[in-house]
This record gives sequence, C-alpha cells and structure tokens, in this order.
Amino acid sequence: MNFLVYIFGFLTLILIITAIHEAGHYSMARFFKVTILDFSIGMGKSLKSWKDKADTEFHLRMLPIGGFVKMKGEDEGKDADDSFSSKKYYQKVLILLAGPLANFFLAIILLTGLNIYGNTALSSLVGYVDEESSSFKAGFKKGDLIVKIDSFDVSTRSDAQMALSRRLGETGDIIFQVSSSNTEKTMKIPIKSWLQGEEPSDLLKNLGINVPIKPIIGEILADSPAEISGLKKNDEILEINNQAVSSWSEIKSKINSNLGFPSNFKILRDQEIIFLSILPEFSDEKNEWLIGISASNKISPEALVFQREAPLSALNKATIQTFNVVMDSFEFLYKMIIGYVSPKNLGGPVMIGQFAGESLIYGGFYSFLLLISYVSIGLGVINLVPIPILDGGQILILTIERLKGSPISPTVLDFTYRFGISAVILLMVFAFINDISRIGA
Repeated sequence: MNFLVYIFGFLTLILIITAIHEAGHYSMARFFKVTILDFSIGMGKSLKSWKDKADTEFHLRMLPIGGFVKMKGEDEGKDADDSFSSKKYYQKVLILLAGPLANFFLAIILLTGLNIYGNTALSSLVGYVDEESSSFKAGFKKGDLIVKIDSFDVSTRSDAQMALSRRLGETGDIIFQVSSSNTEKTMKIPIKSWLQGEEPSDLLKNLGINVPIKPIIGEILADSPAEISGLKKNDEILEINNQAVSSWSEIKSKINSNLGFPSNFKILRDQEIIFLSILPEFSDEKNEWLIGISASNKISPEALVFQREAPLSALNKATIQTFNVVMDSFEFLYKMIIGYVSPKNLGGPVMIGQFAGESLIYGGFYSFLLLISYVSIGLGVINLVPIPILDGGQILILTIERLKGSPISPTVLDFTYRFGISAVILLMVFAFINDISRIGA
C-alpha cells in the first residue's frame, strides 16, 4: 500500500512542478509573440492531446518525467516574426529563464500559504548533549536554545540544519549564539574538513546535540534483555541507576557507562512506579551494550513551537526562504564538484517518491506542499546549470553567440548537445544508484 502512495505522490509532485516550469516558458514566449507548436507534459507517446485557438498542440505523454515547449524557429532557423530565432537576445534569455523562475515563483506562493496557515515545528532547543562531543566541549547544555549560527538567525531545528549545511567540507569555527538560562552567550565549535566526502543526515546530532525526545519506549525486540526483564511498550524511563533520565539520548550512555553490569530502571507505567533490573547484551557489530528497545519518538512539549505569519510577513519570509534555498543549492553543487560534499547526497526519483509518499502518509497535505516547494526550487536550480539541453546551457550558448557575433557551428552544437544529453543521463543514473543504495542500507 505504501508503495502505491509513493508512486502517487511522486507522479503528482513531478506533474505539478513540470507543468509550472513549462508554463513559464510558454507564457513568456507568448508574451513576446512566439508561436508555440507543442506544449507537452511527460515524454514518449501521447496519451491525450488537444489544440487551442492559437493552434498549439497540448500533450499528456506516457512517461510522467519531464516535459517540453516546442517553439516555432527554435531549432529550424526560421526567421518569421513569430519564431523564437527572430527574437532579440534578451527576449530569448527571458523565455529560457521563465521556466526556472516559474518554479521559484511556485515555491514562494506555496511557502507563503504555508507560513500563513502555520505549523508546529521542532524548535532549536538543545536536547541531551553527548559526552566528549564537540558540543559538550564547547559548553552546550541540555535546555540551551540556539538562536543564531554564524550569520543566520535560527528558531527551529530545521533552520539550524540549513545553516550548518552551509559549512559542510569547510575548516574553521562554527559560531553559535545561544540563550542559556536567560543569558545570551557565544560558543565556537572548531571543524576541519567537516564531514567531507560523507553522507550526513542530522548535522546537529553529528556535533553531539540530540533531539529532545521523551524517554518513552516505542518498540521492544523479541527475546531481548528488555523483554525478558519485563519492560513494555509505552513505559517511560524515569531513572537508570538512581540517575534521572529526561531525554531518550541519555539512556544509551547510562547503560554503556555501567560496563555490562545490571542496570536498575525506574519506570512509569500507567501512573504506577515500577523498578526493574536489566542485564544488557554486548553488540560486537555496534561495539556497545544494548537492551533491545527503540524510542517512541515523542517530542518533549517544550521543544515544540507553533509558527504562523501575517500575510505580508509570510510573503517576505517565503521569498527569503526561496532565495536562501536557491543559493544553498548552487553552493552545494559547487562543493560537490570540488569534493567538499559527497556525490552520494544526490537523490533521484526513488528518493523523491519516498519523500512524497511519506509526506502524504505521515505529514499530511502540509508536508506534501512543503516538499513540492523544495523540489520545485531544485528543478529550477538544476535547469540553470550551464549544461547544453538545459535552460542554463541554452542561455550560455546564446551568450557565446552574442559575444562572438556569429552562430556556433552546427558541428560544435551537435557535440555540445550530445555531451549535455550524456551528462544528464549519467547524472540521473548516478542519482538512481544512490537511491537504491539507500534502500539497501
């Protein structure tokens, strides 16, 4: 069932952002009075087609990946007044830019609506800090609130992750502004080639700052020490060896610090206090002592914050969000090219489908619209990369021709297009392989 939801989510998402992208090209071309011969969503055989009054053919095609707008004179060199080739340089550039800009505009519209609607988010409150971690050494404590990372304001854990992602592969100090016990203080965490070549998922966790998750048991492994000792799902762990437990992340360190000896647990179960002694088992694979429990992932109430914006404020915030994601995306691509960021971080259709499906299942319509916003930005950014056959590559070719004062030779153009097609196919295959490897992991 989940697989079908993933497929549905993926197809819906791709069709929306592709249609918006091509509509951008279409609208700008019509504005400059260019005749549109074909407006297609998808690739391959046409499943449904129709014509409008301007004699443009619209197609819904079999493969729901990609799309295109074919303009008169785009590749045939016709110089009629209504052809693409007859238009001025700036008009051609605007027509090509209109697709990515439409994707960015879609993101701004959706993010504005989501900001007005409001949502409960995980704040930047610091949970349990791993002992001996870089954050622990810097002085972070449970209950601190991160308000700024480097020059970026932070109010949610997502904001913090975004700010930290800008430092991947770098060397230096990450500067944190933290509110601790109503006192503002500055902390520094030194990094050296930070996570270069790796595939991180939780950057705060990498620094030793855990999510404030309540110490409530979600699942218990069969025949594990926890099950044998009498622990049950939804038990809340209050103490281990007479030491208070307020966050899930504390449990592992307290069990490991007991060096395999039985640990005494104080449990809250159905408003009743229960005491249990549990003998852990050593895992050679993970090199630690385990009792066989997993978290319920219930967030501590104080770590949640509800955010809602007035219309103008929501629009301003959405514009800034979109701009930051666009700039971060280009920086990410640059760092990947020079080796600061692992190419394994690239995702393809499988990952998008999984995220889309999970957004619908677990996060509802809000999360799905948020995902559409970010994937739409991603599509716009990728199309601005100067690879022939992409919008950015077409703009680069037009600019070179403008500077040299004459068209590029057909032989060179043919080579660049073949190179562009090969590059895009290789990129898609690589992203697909990354998706499959993630599933295998």
